[in-house]
Amino acid sequence: MTIISDRLKRKISQVFINEVSKNGFRHTSVAKIMKIADIRRQTFYDNFLDKYDLLYYVVSTNLKENIDDNIDYLNWEEIIMLLFYDIELHAKFYRSVLKSQTEVDIVSMIALHLTTLLFHILEEKGLSNNQKAKDFVETYCLGMTYTMTANLYHEPEIEYDELAKKVVNAIEFTFKNY
Repeated sequence: MTIISDRLKRKISQVFINEVSKNGFRHTSVAKIMKIADIRRQTFYDNFLDKYDLLYYVVSTNLKENIDDNIDYLNWEEIIMLLFYDIELHAKFYRSVLKSQTEVDIVSMIALHLTTLLFHILEEKGLSNNQKAKDFVETYCLGMTYTMTANLYHEPEIEYDELAKKVVNAIEFTFKNY
């Protein structure tokens, strides 16, 4: 199996994001992606099973870059702001994939990465062994993700920084006593 470079995967991903944003997930085909990216169809299938696998790759890569890769470099408030900005920046893409398919659970993917971030906060506060705190984080992250994705359909859409600030305030309120 040929493994394509990260640069080529990023090129394919960007074409995919642009096409889904422009034409919708249902109307984006692998053939169209390969034509625009100017690569052979076999190159795609050597690295991705189908457009759902590509979708998983795109979302997980974005989440990893926005959240996981920044945990040791940015404070958690900045990471949340960055994530909300990225979701707003790619709002057409996320709206389409959330509405048009169920094969890739985008909400659970986002919640999982947010959970990683909030578990990091628990560790900093010495609460990593507190089961109630862990249960809260898992539940809260799912709710936060639904708030974020529901905003994609809110008319008018709440600005990312306003929504992110509400989330930051809620987290600060929750951990205020620890």
